[in-house]
Amino acid sequence: MGLQRLLAGRRRDTLEELERWVAGRSLLEMRAAAATVASPVDLKQETMALSALQLHRTIMDQVLRTKERKSEAFRILRKALGYTLSVVVAAVPEDGFEYLCHLIDTQDPEVLWIVKQNLKKNRLLKNYPKAVESTKSLLE
Repeated sequence: MGLQRLLAGRRRDTLEELERWVAGRSLLEMRAAAATVASPVDLKQETMALSALQLHRTIMDQVLRTKERKSEAFRILRKALGYTLSVVVAAVPEDGFEYLCHLIDTQDPEVLWIVKQNLKKNRLLKNYPKAVESTKSLLE
């Protein structure tokens, strides 16, 4: 919550720092970064929402590369991404659903779990039912 307050007051500086955290490849720092930018209030501005999506892209790239998949830190990150990505997708649905489709193309089991969890969220089901169904069809 403290990071979200920093983000609200010093957006550019905080985003730059979160990007460094993600680049550092610490799974728990990535989890904190994802949670920080997944605030619906902050995502009302399109530029912030697009920045949040980009940060999630970078995190997911790290998820695909990590060899620490059996660690507790990875489990914590995966669980957070099972929630945060849908918040970001809801803020920029066109780019967001396109990105979910890209993630499905990876056929990575952990990434597919993350996508499936996000597609269950009411924020997507209620507001974008056709996009959710279309995206789900790619999972079959």
